[in-house]
Amino acid sequence: MTCQVDFTNYTSLSVRFAVDLVNTLHPVTNHDALTTKEDLLSFLTAHEEVVTMSAQEAQVDTQAVTNLYHEAVHRWQITEDDVAQVRAVRGPLRTVFERAASDQQGIAALLNEQLRLYGATPRISWHHGPLHLHFESVADGVAHWLAVTALMGLVVVLCDYGADRFGICASESCRSAFIDTSKNTRKRYCSLACAHRESVAAFRARQRSSLET
Repeated sequence: MTCQVDFTNYTSLSVRFAVDLVNTLHPVTNHDALTTKEDLLSFLTAHEEVVTMSAQEAQVDTQAVTNLYHEAVHRWQITEDDVAQVRAVRGPLRTVFERAASDQQGIAALLNEQLRLYGATPRISWHHGPLHLHFESVADGVAHWLAVTALMGLVVVLCDYGADRFGICASESCRSAFIDTSKNTRKRYCSLACAHRESVAAFRARQRSSLET
């Protein structure tokens, strides 16, 4: 696929949740930012702005979308089991980023199994704008909602944009997951900061090598 990725509101929001959820566990340092009920609440609260921005981009009722999300976050009574379930889905989500390009069918099967496990069910929603499809329900709890939201984001990327959109940062000190939205799907780093840091490191290594010779 050689075009720029142009996500829909639903997909962009779901993908952002998926990427950010995976990256709550740093693959190099093993620092885990999602170990308590308070951590999960902070994660959800921090994404309220993302929800608002996605609604604005989609030109739907921004206030209604933001209010629905805010009310859901503060209605959920987060439990230790919720935290455990959300933490559990991070592994399969990261596997998608690591193996999608080399094992597309295996990743599709993995996503199907996770969708079944977390109870993804297609349903028609009318709470903000025209009738539209959702696979997660606020009423089914925070672990279900967040897991299915993240999983469906990756499902749409895989089916609509291809397995080569999934990436792991090439920086050995980072290794964060990211979605490659570029035209040529050749993005190697999750951010400009990582790309710059690796470029500087490579330049300094070449300088040392030239001095030694």
